[in-house]
Amino acid sequence: MRACDVGGSSHPLNAATHVLDIVPYAARGAPLDPATPPRFSEATWTVADACVAPWPYPDGYFDWSFCSHILEDVRDPIAVVKELRRVSRAGYIETPSRLREIFAKARFSTLRRWLGRGAEIGFYHHRWFVELAGTHLVFTAKTAELARDTRYSITRGEIGRKLTQEESGLCLWWEGELSAEEAFPRSLHEDLAAFKTKAMTALRAR
Repeated sequence: MRACDVGGSSHPLNAATHVLDIVPYAARGAPLDPATPPRFSEATWTVADACVAPWPYPDGYFDWSFCSHILEDVRDPIAVVKELRRVSRAGYIETPSRLREIFAKARFSTLRRWLGRGAEIGFYHHRWFVELAGTHLVFTAKTAELARDTRYSITRGEIGRKLTQEESGLCLWWEGELSAEEAFPRSLHEDLAAFKTKAMTALRAR
């Protein structure tokens, strides 16, 4: 079975027979499971920008693909998703949830702000909020200014707990069907406010 790890150079997947990453083989990190010999090698490690299509593989070349914590970082996640669908028959995708991207997990976040020690909200370096509808991924561009705007964040104090692992991550096992689009809200302020309201309603109902 051929399997491709896309963008996993920091901790490549041992089960992958191929890796595609902008980082060269010599600069790779330790595999996800150091105790298991990796199936990939320097010969099957492709140095390429995942946002640039087409990737150097035929249609349906891989039985399975793995793309974990990459799409929220890259400049063109739509292109990456299209290529994943083209070269793979199935796969696994993981990103932080949009909820996690607006969550300030540190305790006493409000007090920290008053003291001038603002708690980190989500992951400031990520480019995208990611949401999922079936096997359809929706990407909304983040801005550094709005991503740090406390009007649209949720604190640990507001819900009385940390987020669960399920709430923090977006995980998609797909086979056959996979698609993506970029959302263009008329007003990002309104979109952020509406998402927070919806998220708080759901969190308080649990």
